[in-house]
Amino acid sequence: MIHSIIQFYPTNNGSRYPFIIFHDENFTSVMRQQILLCVLKNDKTINISFELINFQTTVQPSDKSRLEKPIGYRLMCRFWIYDVFYHPAIRRGNYEYLMRMDDDSYFMDTVEKDIFLDMNNRKLDYIYRSSYSEPTTPMQPILRRFLKDTILSRSCIYNNFFVIRLKWYYESKRVKSFVHELIEDDLILREYIGDGCVHSAMLEIDNQVKVEYVTNIPYGHNFHLMPLGYFKILFRFAKTFEKEMNKFCQQLTVLRGARGVLKRIKIS
Repeated sequence: MIHSIIQFYPTNNGSRYPFIIFHDENFTSVMRQQILLCVLKNDKTINISFELINFQTTVQPSDKSRLEKPIGYRLMCRFWIYDVFYHPAIRRGNYEYLMRMDDDSYFMDTVEKDIFLDMNNRKLDYIYRSSYSEPTTPMQPILRRFLKDTILSRSCIYNNFFVIRLKWYYESKRVKSFVHELIEDDLILREYIGDGCVHSAMLEIDNQVKVEYVTNIPYGHNFHLMPLGYFKILFRFAKTFEKEMNKFCQQLTVLRGARGVLKRIKIS
């Protein structure tokens, strides 16, 4: 993920934005040193910090919920709905925007514009790259208190990539109230609710939000590809992709274009 940003993302007047790697207790000091070694060997000015997140809970999933979604996954969903925004690393950083990318996310080609500057210039609060569908049944009683219709107009946000203006999240009273109801009494852990669906609901609940579904960012998430200009997600399996990804200290590996051509770029 980091190498793809270094390779394809425009710098802000020659400098790069800081990276925060959120991790659980399974992340070791050896993993940390390997990342630092591989990333900083060519540019020691890159700012990378590592932040522990607490994925421990005594909450048990409801027997009637989607049990194929384990508690760890549900905690991850809660993290991207609520916890990340109040994590000390985000609060003390006093950031204007937050961009999410997962460890298996990557830009597959050049990003022409600085996303943060573009959002600021156009006064956007939120951008996303694609969407998907999944049931939102546990969320619907709460949605009815905020919306006339419980069917979301834009489906669920494929939110392993999104960019949000933090001030909007903190200051939107309707969003704050909605999210509070979801996390109250651990509803979101007991009854699985996908974080992408919650993000979609947030954007619908606040009708003042300035949001855009963008297609000018060539993005991939493992085998799920969103080439330049494409609205929908393309699935392109590449047999050796994961093996090549493990060589991240020597090369950047991406699947590129609508065909998902495996591309190896040497890290100089």
